[in-house]
Amino acid sequence: MNDDLLHAYLQHHWAGSSAGTAMFERVGRTHSDPDVAARVRQLATEVNEEREQLRQIIVATGADPSRIAAATGRAVEFVGRFKPNGRLVRRSPLSDLFELEALRDAVAGKRAGWQLLRTATEDDARVDALQLDELIRRADDQLARLEDLHLRVGRTVISA
Repeated sequence: MNDDLLHAYLQHHWAGSSAGTAMFERVGRTHSDPDVAARVRQLATEVNEEREQLRQIIVATGADPSRIAAATGRAVEFVGRFKPNGRLVRRSPLSDLFELEALRDAVAGKRAGWQLLRTATEDDARVDALQLDELIRRADDQLARLEDLHLRVGRTVISA
């Protein structure tokens, strides 16, 4: 096992988890549909719990979660808010849809990270394979819920 590469990989996912957590929390506060916002807030809680599990994995492999990576991830999420949407003053109805797509992308990336970590650390006693199996299962469940929300919101936005 090349610990330097493993730690670099984990730090990249740490940055991503920081951005993802911030994005879930923001969408949970700003989504125009109160039911969707509540469901996203529940997902935000789950994503934050999984971020803590990632922190534990990083520590178990002998590294410390990078504060710089976390700050960079949050900064990237913040800058990502400033996208052209055809509206200068008001929020575009497409924002609700695009944000759900971004959340789906974030969870898909997280899932890919758990899968690779599961495969790459199969013989590494520092990493709990059962924990990773559960994290993959949770990501699958989150993707299914986000897909449902995305299609519901998309149908409403596009047909309005």
